[in-house]
Amino acid sequence: MSEAADPPLLEIRGLSLGFGQRSLCEGLSLTLSQGEKIAITWKSGGGKSSLLKCILGFVPPSSGSICLQGIELDPLTVWPLRSTLGYVPQEPDLGDLTAEEFIRRPFRFRANRGLAWEDGRLRELCSAFHLEEGLLSQESRKLSGGEKQRVALIAALMLRRKLYLFDEITSALDEEARAAVADYFKHAKEFAAVIVAHDRELRAACDRVFKLDPEGALRAVS
Repeated sequence: MSEAADPPLLEIRGLSLGFGQRSLCEGLSLTLSQGEKIAITWKSGGGKSSLLKCILGFVPPSSGSICLQGIELDPLTVWPLRSTLGYVPQEPDLGDLTAEEFIRRPFRFRANRGLAWEDGRLRELCSAFHLEEGLLSQESRKLSGGEKQRVALIAALMLRRKLYLFDEITSALDEEARAAVADYFKHAKEFAAVIVAHDRELRAACDRVFKLDPEGALRAVS
């Protein structure tokens, strides 16, 4: 008798999401497996970021369901399930910490106390995203928008989550840095990701690309 296959990391079934009279998506269904990257693109204000917040359990859907690693997201499961995800917003707030303090901070949270800190991985990620290691000791208020985005990305990836949600994480990067991030995502098979992105290089690094259309449907672009 063969072993049962692992459930998808993310399964969205018949999801509808809206605010007041405005519908953001209708009957959306999507499955994401280990190592798979998908990109979602559409105009600003079209509902892409709200979809990510719905997966995180911050925005309740009008109908439909979301399952993470085979467990349905609901008021009883939202906290433990949220702790299994990694999320990076478009404009990360690093507070008054240095870059390295910000990266290390999640390791002090109760949910992450079993995780081992890896100096080698930190150096590897800094190199991959063209971020000088000397920058780690700088106060976050002195960093550029692109540097903050890469610091937040490194902080998330240091946690080695299986599933990540990324919201326009290359919007403040120059062409060289965007290409470096896209190249890393293209070859990283240890995690899956839903990526809201207008960046063509980042979209090209994904396995599938979808467009959230004006009627609230998710249409495959490639």
